[in-house]
Amino acid sequence: MIIRSKAPFRISFGGGSTDMPPYCIEHGGCVINTTIDRHVYITLKPREDKKIKVFSVNYNKEKMFNIGDKTYNDDFEIFKGVVNVLEIDEGFDLTTYTELPAGSGMGGSSSLSVALIGAFNHYYNLGLSKYEIAQKAYYIERVELKQKGGYQDQFAAAYGGFNFMEFSDIVKVSPIQTSVDMINELQFRLILCHVGGSHFSSDIQDEVLKGYEIEKKSYMEAMQELKNVAHSMKKIVEDNDITKLNEFGELLHEGWITKKSLSSKISNKYIENFYLISRKYGVLGGKLLGAGGGGHLLLFSEPSKKYRIIQELEKIGGKIINFHFNPKGVEVWEIKK
Repeated sequence: MIIRSKAPFRISFGGGSTDMPPYCIEHGGCVINTTIDRHVYITLKPREDKKIKVFSVNYNKEKMFNIGDKTYNDDFEIFKGVVNVLEIDEGFDLTTYTELPAGSGMGGSSSLSVALIGAFNHYYNLGLSKYEIAQKAYYIERVELKQKGGYQDQFAAAYGGFNFMEFSDIVKVSPIQTSVDMINELQFRLILCHVGGSHFSSDIQDEVLKGYEIEKKSYMEAMQELKNVAHSMKKIVEDNDITKLNEFGELLHEGWITKKSLSSKISNKYIENFYLISRKYGVLGGKLLGAGGGGHLLLFSEPSKKYRIIQELEKIGGKIINFHFNPKGVEVWEIKK
């Protein structure tokens, strides 16, 4: 039997960083996000020996390791973490393929974790719910591998769809209630632009968390503002008044300015150049997706200016990623020989 799984990438609109503990445990956090039709794929095939062989199609790299290997310092540490935490005691060939580059700010590491857990969940009939898959993925990344970050990526990849998520000692995932017309119009006005570069989000998140540890007043005010932005975005979409949708774009801008105040590593001159040029040609607001440092800019355009904006971004080296919102989370299927 061969098992295949896929988990989607996510786009976060507002509230990012407020999903990180200990802040969200003590003060509550919230985000508004959606998943898109770009995925991480896993193919799982049993082996006769007790070794794990991983092959990355994107990087043409292969790694063989023994069950129980806890040397978490290489590109394959997520595979080791999943195998160890799930207490896998059989050998497997694991093949991974991703439709967007690593370090792109769209939760790819968590999509990989969720897809892996989903595949093993199916193979061993573990009976894990989407909530439990997301919790396992969080534990593997944040506890087992000690990577800094929040909760939203794992839950977005597991659940899929357009959601408002709230974080405290538990995670609450609430699907956004609105019309198809509103969703289609929002999607039409968005531009996803790969600006190059990448980041290791744990490094940036580490600096962001320092602001909380020393209880900086400016940090606490910024986090509250990020939550306010997420709530305001939710209201605009659920009010279902397309004539007010430009306010959503303006909130993206407001959230981006606030997010940058948390760390000097979140943006740089290269990213700012893309953003300022896009604003010049009709972008109402936008943000760099993920922790920062590189990857993808999400931009909200005036409808009549969208294609001119795309042309100008491509002139300066931006790569436009065509996408659609995706209502599905992790999916698993099997191929019987």
